[in-house]
Amino acid sequence: MKTFTTWLWKISKPVTLVSLLLLILGFSSPILAQREPDGEALLILSHPSTGQVYLNALFFGDEAYLPVGEVLSLLYIPSERLPSGKGLQGFFPDKKNPWTIDPLENKIIIKGLEETLPADKFYFAEMDLYIHPDYFLRIFGLRFMVNIINLSASFKSEYPLPIEERQKREMIRKKLESGRRVDESVPMLFDRNRKFLSLGLLDYVINYDKSNEGSNTSFQLRTGMEFLGGDLEGSISGIKNGRNINLDYSGLRWRYVLPGALKPEKNVLLTTVTAGQINTSSQTNSMALTGISISNNPVVPRQELDIFIIDGYTEADSEVELLIGGQLVDFTRADEVGYYRFNAPISFGTTFLSIRIYTPSGDVIIQDRQYQIPFTFLPKGFVTYNLQTGYLGNGLDSLSTSLATHGDIAIGLSNAITVKAGIDYGNAFGEKKKSNYYGISTRIFQQYLFNVDVIPDRYYRASGSVFYANNVNISTQFTEYKGQSEFTREGQFRDANLNVFLPFKLFGKFTGIRVSGEKIWLEGGFRSNFQGDFNTQLGRVSARLNYRGDLSGAYKISEDESWNAKSLLTSSLTYMLPRSPSLPVFVRGMFLRGQMRYDFNRNAPLALNMLLSQTLFKFGRLTLGYDRDLVKGLGQMQIGFLYDFTAVRTSSQFNKRGNTYSARQSFSGSLGFDPAGKILLPSNRDQVGRSGISVRMFIDQNNNEKYDKGEEIIPAKAVQLDRSANMLLGSDGILRMSQLQNYWTYKMTIDINALPDPTLAPKVTSFNLVAEPNRYKQIDIPLYRTGMIEGMAIIHKNGGQEGLGGLRIHLKKSGEENILETIRTFSDGGFYTYSLLPGKYTLEIDEAQLDFMQARIVQKVLEFEIKALAEGDYVEGLNFELSPLESN
Repeated sequence: MKTFTTWLWKISKPVTLVSLLLLILGFSSPILAQREPDGEALLILSHPSTGQVYLNALFFGDEAYLPVGEVLSLLYIPSERLPSGKGLQGFFPDKKNPWTIDPLENKIIIKGLEETLPADKFYFAEMDLYIHPDYFLRIFGLRFMVNIINLSASFKSEYPLPIEERQKREMIRKKLESGRRVDESVPMLFDRNRKFLSLGLLDYVINYDKSNEGSNTSFQLRTGMEFLGGDLEGSISGIKNGRNINLDYSGLRWRYVLPGALKPEKNVLLTTVTAGQINTSSQTNSMALTGISISNNPVVPRQELDIFIIDGYTEADSEVELLIGGQLVDFTRADEVGYYRFNAPISFGTTFLSIRIYTPSGDVIIQDRQYQIPFTFLPKGFVTYNLQTGYLGNGLDSLSTSLATHGDIAIGLSNAITVKAGIDYGNAFGEKKKSNYYGISTRIFQQYLFNVDVIPDRYYRASGSVFYANNVNISTQFTEYKGQSEFTREGQFRDANLNVFLPFKLFGKFTGIRVSGEKIWLEGGFRSNFQGDFNTQLGRVSARLNYRGDLSGAYKISEDESWNAKSLLTSSLTYMLPRSPSLPVFVRGMFLRGQMRYDFNRNAPLALNMLLSQTLFKFGRLTLGYDRDLVKGLGQMQIGFLYDFTAVRTSSQFNKRGNTYSARQSFSGSLGFDPAGKILLPSNRDQVGRSGISVRMFIDQNNNEKYDKGEEIIPAKAVQLDRSANMLLGSDGILRMSQLQNYWTYKMTIDINALPDPTLAPKVTSFNLVAEPNRYKQIDIPLYRTGMIEGMAIIHKNGGQEGLGGLRIHLKKSGEENILETIRTFSDGGFYTYSLLPGKYTLEIDEAQLDFMQARIVQKVLEFEIKALAEGDYVEGLNFELSPLESN
């Protein structure tokens, strides 16, 4: 095994050291045509596009001549050999700029213009053509800078380099690949593992409220676990008021998820069976039942067709979570004006969606919505259904004798047309026990979406929307009602609405206007409203204006119409201080907001609001607010403090209005059982309905791929998932990840560079896993010592053999085209490399060098395997034998 220092010493002739010394002292020697170089060195070339790589250089005086073929290959600049085999030609930076380097004819073409190539400006070596750095600049726009003392080099480019464009494409591909539901290129090592009974997760909230009217204590416990191979969930809440304690049980249900539910790209017969408290997916009226439900809808949302925009406004800097079907699918933070937006896949039909908002003041706002999304389509040929039946009731102790049944079916006639139908049966759905509904969703020109829903004798509804590439979006809906039903409680027989969002830039900043309107036709009158919302940013100030106007009227026979109009303007300004080190710590990141509501009917302001919010102690936030009702002349003061400990979230709030006050102290968090460490894991976020994993990396001393007691655990945050998750490394060396989605497939990648011991590596660096429902999944990753290889490259000539120094050998994974590493041979032809992961590899000499040398090779590709051994594997005898073509 040769070290770099020994190799450098061997390849350097005695004159080399003298020449380098003269170069350092400022002396140079006269250059003669095709004379031997004064010295040779291996430079470390550094550039953002290439990283740090080795590059051979020949020194003539104080000039470093660089190899043309190697540089072009390194930067992916295309070239081809001249018919003589001794020169190169191509086009760069585009097809309008041909170039040629012909050392035999002493000719060079630069940007189509021919000139003489002086003999002292190039050197024709055995394995490459070396030229003066001026020609790299003139032909390719590459300005090389060489440091002789440090043996390093760098360069600047006047043109975009092919290697940079290649890297951009690879980044885009990786981003697209990471967005796929499952990466098929990696193995599934940790598939679904059902448990008869497995302790899971417990969420809790404890509140203590006190006011001038009294005090009480309330709590809510929600648990989730795996039972009989399915996920079990339920909650209990209670309130203690004086000596009385009231308890309520809700949401108890058991669900069995079949394997087909984890593969949304396939259409299977049955995916889920649910028993307990369920909600019907009825289009007419969703009901809470205690019964049973079956479906063939996938648990993992389909994403092949459409992505929907879900947005809104709340307090600035709030944490906003999006839950679909009770599962957290995304989270974000509201911006300076309180705007949040999700790009989320929503399944067709009725979708139960929740927006959970954690405000800076410590409030938790939950907005439960039932969305009837008409623009979700099934893939062509897919058929899905839901069937639910049970007794009406919201609690286990409050069942009625009224049996209700619902069923629906949807068919994808094509990727642009989906039809659906459903039926409700039972007294709970209204006067008519039986109710049918039908619908069709279509897509025109890919972006124009149109939907029709019909419930005979109740309503006929048409809706449409379009979302343009510049973010302009328009949606509208029209409904005609028939007879009296639960849909016409206001007495309307027709309604229509329109919503338009127009984004644009103002003073270089993104802003937009949202305009919406609605009209309801009533018997003998009408009611309508108009709303406009405008927000922009001026420097560090965010401004928002919201106008709402309501208009209602009554039609009278033989008399004029009577009108009633209301209009309200809400304006707000928000200023956020930067987190600059030049500012005092106690004001960094502070934001101030002022808001006013103005009534145009009164021609006077209605209310004023002031809010100050600031982060304290890194994980805490203090909020001070004041509201003033200008009509009643009353004011309200608010003080809140929120702090996130690792194990619990605490929130304190105090409100005072006139002679009344209220105060609340809350504690919330979650507990999860970890099977790897057999301990309870506290968290300050809810976990029920989600999943977690415990990653234990260890040195596999007996090579059985299993963790055995006494084997060394390697503590490191050396794994990555293809989706977001919370990560915490425990004192026991086990890495825990939480906030994963039940039943989803994740791709895990091990970053070997993040391991504390660089000689350790896993057998597989990337694999897929399935997150288990309502519990932590144990992931054991055995580590082994990396391998080392050694070999020789020799050439037979003149009846003997000699080593080939400076040869480039490409190391690849078997079956792959990407080069893992380019190995260079030492002056005696020897080579080696280390830190190889377990697996099968190939070695191959650079084709460009073989062509230049005009030599043939006995065995073009060498194959070998690095075995997973605790002490590491060592492979030797990887030898290449070459011979000149003339000898054949």
